[in-house]
Order: sequence, then structure tokens, then C-alpha cells
Amino acid sequence: MKREVVSDAGPLISLEKMEGGYSFIRKLISKIIVPPSVLEEVFSGSFSTAEDYLQAFNIQDLIETQVPPVIPEAINSNPDLHQPEKEAIALALSIQKPLLIEEDIGRGVGDSLGLIISGIAGLVLQAQAQKIINKKEATLKLRELFEGGRLNRKLYESLLQNI
Repeated sequence: MKREVVSDAGPLISLEKMEGGYSFIRKLISKIIVPPSVLEEVFSGSFSTAEDYLQAFNIQDLIETQVPPVIPEAINSNPDLHQPEKEAIALALSIQKPLLIEEDIGRGVGDSLGLIISGIAGLVLQAQAQKIINKKEATLKLRELFEGGRLNRKLYESLLQNI
């Protein structure tokens, strides 16, 4: 069953590093909801506008922006989180959706607030477990994430043991 999730910038960058990353994610996710600051973080530097980014990856129907509510003090007071991370966590909390986030500190904060947390590597394992992709495809996607600098060697080798 496809679902809606909230995402921080890191998972979107990871999808860019994978061949057909956004095509892959469409097999699992029907909508990725992001705060405007997350979309800006992803497109800035490579594209002039958010619309250019969305069109380049043909994901206008996949990515939806939503302004987060007031950020709870438990999130806002954490000096180790960047503003887009704070907003993504607050948005996921307010609309009760799973959160795609890859940074350890953000994952810890989201987890402490009771959010369902995943990264792209976790979704690769999930897709393989659900037989959406085969073991060879899962191994290739994890390798792409590793070679793209999105996974460290220890995590990469650990994930390979799980497929």
C-alpha cells in the first residue's frame, strides 16, 4: 500500500543519487510532503526555482509543500537541528505522517516524539522485503547510495547483510 510521508532534504538528495530514484520511490510512496524550506534546500544551487527542480525530475505530482505549524519547543530548542529539519519534524508530528530523515540527530528527535522514521536505505530494504524490487536491484540501489556518499561503509555493509 502506498502512503504519504513527510521528508527532510537528505532523503530527497539520496533519491537524486540513485538511478531512477524518484521512479523507485513512487512504488512505495504516493506523496512526499515537505516544508517550503526543505524544497528550497534541495533545489538551491542546482536549479533557479523549485518548479525547475520538480520539472527536471518529473515529480510535480509527487512532492507537495506544506507550511509547518508553530514548531514545538522540544524541537525548536535543539541547537543541533537546522531549520528545515525542525520544520520537517514539526510537520510530520502535526499531520501524523511518517518522516523520511537521514541525519542521526533528527532521527533521534523524531523517534523521541513517537514518529515513524525511515531513510531511503530503509525503504530499499522494505521494497525488497515486499518483493517490489529483487535482491539484485536492492543491492545496486544500496551501492548507489554508498558510492553517492549517502551511506558510510559500516552502515552499507550492515544493510547488505539484511537483504
